[in-house]
Amino acid sequence: MADAELLKRAKTLLDQLSATPRFAGSPEEATARASCREALERAGFSCRELPFEYSEAPGRWGPPIAAAFQAGTIAAVGHMAVHYGPLDALVVGAVMVCGLIWASSYVKRRGIAGFSFQRARSINLEATRGEPLVWLVAHIDSKSQTVPILVRIASSVLLAIISASALLVILLSLVGIRVGPGVWHVLVLAAVVAAIPSIFCFVRNDSPGALDNASGVATVLVASQLASAVQNLGVLITSGEELGLAGARGWATGAAPGMLVLNCDTVDDAGGWRCMYNGPRPARIAAAAETIAARLALRVPMGRMIPGILADSMAFADRGIESVTISRGTLSTLARIHTRRDTSNAVTGSGVVEGAALLSALAKELG
Repeated sequence: MADAELLKRAKTLLDQLSATPRFAGSPEEATARASCREALERAGFSCRELPFEYSEAPGRWGPPIAAAFQAGTIAAVGHMAVHYGPLDALVVGAVMVCGLIWASSYVKRRGIAGFSFQRARSINLEATRGEPLVWLVAHIDSKSQTVPILVRIASSVLLAIISASALLVILLSLVGIRVGPGVWHVLVLAAVVAAIPSIFCFVRNDSPGALDNASGVATVLVASQLASAVQNLGVLITSGEELGLAGARGWATGAAPGMLVLNCDTVDDAGGWRCMYNGPRPARIAAAAETIAARLALRVPMGRMIPGILADSMAFADRGIESVTISRGTLSTLARIHTRRDTSNAVTGSGVVEGAALLSALAKELG
């Protein structure tokens, strides 16, 4: 397709997919998924829908509980440091942090699929052409929340900084540098204030989700339809990403070893590209990204996932699958995500077209 046709196609997809909010498992999400299936079948893919069940509880309540626990940990450490000494404070802090890490790991491994309360159902759309090694992934569900994601990210970052500061104060105390109670009072107060946005961040369903993530889905669909697209390719349109990465976690349990995942989540017209990962650095994807970025004259820096953000690539990385999330945007982009203002009116689709070219080239280089 010519550039003008691609841009028109991208804009049409954005408008169609973000016509209404698409909460996981809703009829509106099913309508959007049907549009994806039609587009993929026209591009020569064999499609199948894969129903799954999960608990909404971790996705709804996990982040608020974790933020409250982090603030509580700093408060407990401060109390121990003031009344019992830095060594006791260090032990208590270590135990509580290890408990949080264990609980988080348990919920990801078993809770999302296994918890018996707030059960829900939804569907992943799997599409294959040939024998794919590389999979393009994007989630189709949307949500809103009571606190904008930009504020929630700031909350997560501040909690991390305050936690590191608390550890530094303990270490200084252990080597004999006297720290007064006032320092701990300030740290505890700062932790409580920093945690408040995350504690009161509740899930809603009134965002059309144009950027998050109709744009990612449109990018994947356009990439799969390009004449230059690799023949052996897999496409996965997940559901439940906004509720603990439920769809991706369920699908990843049966994923083939050695597969590579290029997840696309939030593609604005403006801003810089970013290729994000967690866990070990995805060496094969990083090398391919460097080659393709040079070929397309794009800057696609590779870096760790931004604190406070969840993306489907994390579910695959947890299973040892090499994966990244490719995204493009600005602070203004983050300010619109998960709000009613995330509509397609402010998006032309130019980022989708550029992202489709990037995804297609990466898939060909890796495949």
